[in-house]
Amino acid sequence: MKTFKYFGILFIGLMITVSCSDILDKYPLDSVTNQTYWKTEEQLRSALYPCYDAFDYETLIKWAEATAETVLWGDVKSGLSKVSGGKHTYSDGFPMSSYWSRAYSNIYTCNNFLDNYNSAPIPQEVKDVYAGEVKVIRAYEYFMLTTFFGDVPWVDHVITSKEAYIARTSRSQVIDHILADLDWAAERLPAKRQLGVNVGRIDRWGALAMKARIALQNERYEIARDACREIMDNSPYGLYDYAKLYQQEGDVETNPKNNESIIFSLYVKDVRMHNTSREICSPVDYVRFMASKTLVDAFLCTDGKPAKAGLEYYHNNNVVTSDLYTYPEKHYADYFKNRDPRMRMTLYAPGDKWPGGDDGDKDVDNANPIFKLPRFASLSNNNRKGANSYTGFYFKKYSIINNIAYRKGHNNYNVIRYPEVLLTYAEALYKLNGTLTQQEIDETVNKLRNRVGMHPMKLDELKKWNMDLWTELKRERRVEMSFDGMRYADIMRWREGELRFGRAITGPSLTVCMNDLGRNPYPDNGVDEFGDIVHEKSTAEGGIRYFDPKKHYLWPVPYEERLKNPLLGQNPGWEE
Repeated sequence: MKTFKYFGILFIGLMITVSCSDILDKYPLDSVTNQTYWKTEEQLRSALYPCYDAFDYETLIKWAEATAETVLWGDVKSGLSKVSGGKHTYSDGFPMSSYWSRAYSNIYTCNNFLDNYNSAPIPQEVKDVYAGEVKVIRAYEYFMLTTFFGDVPWVDHVITSKEAYIARTSRSQVIDHILADLDWAAERLPAKRQLGVNVGRIDRWGALAMKARIALQNERYEIARDACREIMDNSPYGLYDYAKLYQQEGDVETNPKNNESIIFSLYVKDVRMHNTSREICSPVDYVRFMASKTLVDAFLCTDGKPAKAGLEYYHNNNVVTSDLYTYPEKHYADYFKNRDPRMRMTLYAPGDKWPGGDDGDKDVDNANPIFKLPRFASLSNNNRKGANSYTGFYFKKYSIINNIAYRKGHNNYNVIRYPEVLLTYAEALYKLNGTLTQQEIDETVNKLRNRVGMHPMKLDELKKWNMDLWTELKRERRVEMSFDGMRYADIMRWREGELRFGRAITGPSLTVCMNDLGRNPYPDNGVDEFGDIVHEKSTAEGGIRYFDPKKHYLWPVPYEERLKNPLLGQNPGWEE
């Protein structure tokens, strides 16, 4: 098997300078026992690989993002799409049972490592580094479980069949455990960035960043604030080029100037690959990950004012909107004019190089090198000769134009970037103090805006324009962190389910569609209250998408798991 000399063998975020066959032949982990295995540091490294696989496509992209309403999954009948529309049921296998089982499978892998790593006869400070990394990974899995399910069983070791029949542990207690683990890890992990043969490994700052994320999600604002401050004051991390962060050229292993990705999931050609780029913008299929119309509406104009009130200022007629924006829009290109520069770095806009085959022009058979208009299957003979979208908006993030072959993607996924630390710090301060000073805004939000040339956030202007600081902090997080795997968690933390979830899935306005495409792709569905075409109706339009605050802030405990273990019980509002 091929020996990777690129910078050692890259596998699941770690490296070791041997061939793949050496690892598999020398350490076939499925055929050894814990009694015979844990003897050398090399074996610890090999046992560490599967732990990092927790940072994978299913978890980071599908579970964490496609269950919310910024990144929409391309099949409205899928379990992923059901969640944001309130259509999921207590008996659904996917995604409820699937992701519960996946998380606990990853936790088992971490627990097996932690149960056995101390057997290796190597210096304690060396093997504790490996254990620290594993504790950070396990903490992430429990973060996901508690965010989606609330109370979950706390399992910190490999359990016997008899131990498996336990009740759920309170969410608060689980968070106590993982915050303690992260403190332990931060004390033992290196403070130096992990590059070269160690690129992709978690360091001290990764442990603190994970701690800040989990503390914020669970309203432990002092802990979140202090962890962020430590990173901001003392870490080697900062801001990089926003346009490159989600592209191959921004991968840390080939471009160590990217000091923004604190934790990332490392992919390697022919070793560990994914299909994300193809699913974002395929030239021969329906788009799997598409941008929502509400994300499009969220981007401010270049003068710092909203393009429209949108959901941020829903039913608020007092907010001052920008004169730089054409509203109502007449043409598709209008959506992208004079907007926050991050919009064109996040979404494909007219005039961009285009990997999606035929777009929405009148010729439905020829591939277009330059993007002009969105492609709807119903207007293109329902063929698969271009990137069919049901919202009409396409992500540029993670779309690698020169690499859209099936399962050949090997650009990295971001798990936690430095901007999240800045925005977590800002949110924690706001929650603690009820406001932010201009200095605090300048060292957080405005650092992000300055690096892309966006108008800074100014308290006096927010007041003048009848804009709300808390609303704008949430907007900033959505815009900056789209596709970073935190949108669902953010909505749950802010208790904005009623506003954000359960709404109709929409596309461009009817006016834009008639002017540019000549027809409404969904003529039987009408338009929503904003005049946008409707792909799938909510209850407001006579459909079934909705959000019930009595139960939808938590997922149901999976039916299959409760059959095996009745002690798990059920979350409020869900059928027993």
